[in-house]
Amino acid sequence: MIEVEIRGKLSPKEYSRLRGFFGKEGKKVEEHKREMYLLFDYPGYSHDPTERKIDIRLRNTDGFCEIMLKRKVSTGNQAREEVSLPLKENTLDKAKEVVKALGCKKGLKMIREKLVYEHEGIEWSLVNCPPKDIKYYEAEIVVENKDESEEKRKELVAAAEKLGVKVLNDERMKEFIYMLDKEVNEVVEL
Repeated sequence: MIEVEIRGKLSPKEYSRLRGFFGKEGKKVEEHKREMYLLFDYPGYSHDPTERKIDIRLRNTDGFCEIMLKRKVSTGNQAREEVSLPLKENTLDKAKEVVKALGCKKGLKMIREKLVYEHEGIEWSLVNCPPKDIKYYEAEIVVENKDESEEKRKELVAAAEKLGVKVLNDERMKEFIYMLDKEVNEVVEL
């Protein structure tokens, strides 16, 4: 499965407007709170999120735990193949022990609260980042073949423009991720 995705920052007013719009015009798919740990010490890791070839995370989504691998299949972070390894436990304690034994001693802890909607064939996530309540959206389409990714990305950009929200390019995305790292994410010992 290849996820083609765009993101954009949202003001509280834009977040509220989109929530109202999708509540009326879209279909609510889910609402969840997610605790994630982006691992650092593995081959392919780069501090620059737009250059990172492989992204490995431990994720706990309302008690559903998994190890998530995202492999870049395009320029920037626009299309990534996703592989999920579900875990039996409903906490990440044992997974942390395993990745520590494999050499990953630290991770970037991230907490995200998401409202997920489907609208016109696109999955829209309205994301809140506690504790400072920084908000953004993600819009994604899943494709089977990476050759479809650029065309689908253009569709996502057009849909975002239709909704009146801006799309982050690679450089702005990198700046936004670094800001989240500074403001709401936390480097922790696993």
